[in-house]
Amino acid sequence: MEQEISTTLRDLLNHETPFFAYRRPEEDNLHLGRITTARSFKYDMLEQMPEQAGFVMVPFHTGEARAWWLGTEKMEAVKLPQKERRPNQSPVQNQEEDPESFASYAEQFRQMMSALTAGKVQKVILSRTITLNRDLKQDLPGIFLRLTQRYPAAFCYLVASPQTGIWLGASPELLFAQQDRQCTTVSLAGTRSSEGSPSDWTAKEREEQGLVSSYIDQLLGDFGVSTYQKNGPEIIKAGNLTHLKTSYSFKQSEIHKLAQFVEALHPTPALCGEPKMQAMALIRKVEQHQRLYYGGFMGPLGNADCHLFVNIRCMNTAPGHSTLYVGGGLTRQSELHSEWNETVMKSRTLLSVLSPRQA
Repeated sequence: MEQEISTTLRDLLNHETPFFAYRRPEEDNLHLGRITTARSFKYDMLEQMPEQAGFVMVPFHTGEARAWWLGTEKMEAVKLPQKERRPNQSPVQNQEEDPESFASYAEQFRQMMSALTAGKVQKVILSRTITLNRDLKQDLPGIFLRLTQRYPAAFCYLVASPQTGIWLGASPELLFAQQDRQCTTVSLAGTRSSEGSPSDWTAKEREEQGLVSSYIDQLLGDFGVSTYQKNGPEIIKAGNLTHLKTSYSFKQSEIHKLAQFVEALHPTPALCGEPKMQAMALIRKVEQHQRLYYGGFMGPLGNADCHLFVNIRCMNTAPGHSTLYVGGGLTRQSELHSEWNETVMKSRTLLSVLSPRQA
């Protein structure tokens, strides 16, 4: 079965047939759709969902890329093979291995810490890229399948279209889901390599997660959602990392401007910062790369299916090279080497599955 899936995906890539494939968290099926329709994504699609099945790709900032809804005439579901999940390995270990990238990151860190110290922002996310000067197109089916096996609790996806290019990833972070008239969102922030109880986490990690939760609390109130269920923070495991997570759920009937709510939700302080507009301006001033679809959101939307995930732990593949995106939240309590090493740990999600030898 694994060979059949790999062959199908490779044929689609080689023939440049637009498609999307995904596996929801803790699910055994791979969903595959050949793209027949592409149109600009509008938030009102959340309230009047397309009858046709489709997949959304929305960028971090609309000034860097277009938001797309990619539709398909037919969805295919295939049972995924289950394999033993081995510990993650990665060729990346510490900052000394890439002094040039670390120096650039350190300067951007300094600029953002200056804004944090001055009180211009409470939190801001600093991201960086890792460029692999290899053509990975033929390896993508295997990389994608290893992601589904290695990270059962993540939303794993692979998208190839003329509109977006080729992207894949394994996201542990739900932005918004709507199912059976029930709406769900989460606050996910704070990262470490060990577990322990929430009280064991540092003040910086708890503050970082708390800022995201406070933002969602405020947003729910602003949109008149007075009755909702809130659980957490709890510790969740995402591959070789653990995070603090608070879950929110409420009835669809509680909210009258659902499209505007999701639009206001994106990007959350987990991917942008707080206050949002000031953090966004700081990111676009300081970071030396465009985030494109990193930090945006993606997922199935259409035919009564709405599961949207934040696009983190992701990679963009182009002829001759691929770009990995990793980042972390900064507060006034942040320390340079700790933040850098967090991005190193996050890069292992994809670096560990790039070849069968590493897997």
